[in-house]
Amino acid sequence: MNAPVVARPSDLQALKALMAERSSVHFVAGGTDLLLSGRQLPSTGTLVDLSGVDGLSGIDLRETDIRIGGTTTVAAIEMHTGLAMLLLALTQAAAECGSVQIRNRATLGGNIANAAPAADLIPVLALSKARLKLLLPGGASDEIALEDFQRVSGALIAEVMLPRQELLPHSAFAKLGSRGDLTIARINMAAMAEFSDNRFGLVRLAAGALGPRPIRLVRAERVLRDQRLAPTPLHLFLEALSVDVDAAIPGRVSRLWKRRAVRGLGLNLIARLCGLSQRDPLFDEVL
Repeated sequence: MNAPVVARPSDLQALKALMAERSSVHFVAGGTDLLLSGRQLPSTGTLVDLSGVDGLSGIDLRETDIRIGGTTTVAAIEMHTGLAMLLLALTQAAAECGSVQIRNRATLGGNIANAAPAADLIPVLALSKARLKLLLPGGASDEIALEDFQRVSGALIAEVMLPRQELLPHSAFAKLGSRGDLTIARINMAAMAEFSDNRFGLVRLAAGALGPRPIRLVRAERVLRDQRLAPTPLHLFLEALSVDVDAAIPGRVSRLWKRRAVRGLGLNLIARLCGLSQRDPLFDEVL
């Protein structure tokens, strides 16, 4: 019976040396996908346990960007108060990513590398114009945009970089699944916006679980931009959300359900974005 060789490097130098020496390398950090999806371990090559690699985890709030190590756990992202002040949507998405036990094990790099269409962190990262620092087979490094990432055997997501100049002052995340808690998103949404004096400025919106990658909701963005938070603009916003979903999945069986569901989810997102209760009378006038 074949089995991979297991390696546990202690720091980045040892990890890079191992990647330069071995021709077939596979990585595991939190390992939650192995537990939940029944995915099989590789039968050959070197299986690298990243959990003890010093220098691959942590959150660094720099003046020019936010840097999050690839093995940083989802729980660490959820609980980071400084990050919440700059990008609340990311900490909200982390808080809704599975159970407490999963969040304590799952990592940011693993969430990206797994590339699940319903991944909760990805829409927020996409709106933030995230860039990835990769360690490549052989030990070299590269930097690419998140949108250009493709799963490549032997490549490792070492760090995620979020340019602070791309962040807008307000952000929020919301999702809808088959149950209220511990659910995989059937659709999720992230928003980033300028909002002051009850009026929107720039608005960015993205939805997950509509395709293999998050989809920008451009019609809804245009409708909401430079508008007051009032019933008529919100009604037009909901209509635009439905059109965006229609355009994204025109032949999908789930289209009719999702074009309706996105309206309620859109109002939940606006409530979070603007610091309102979902029961605010404003929303009763919209539906």
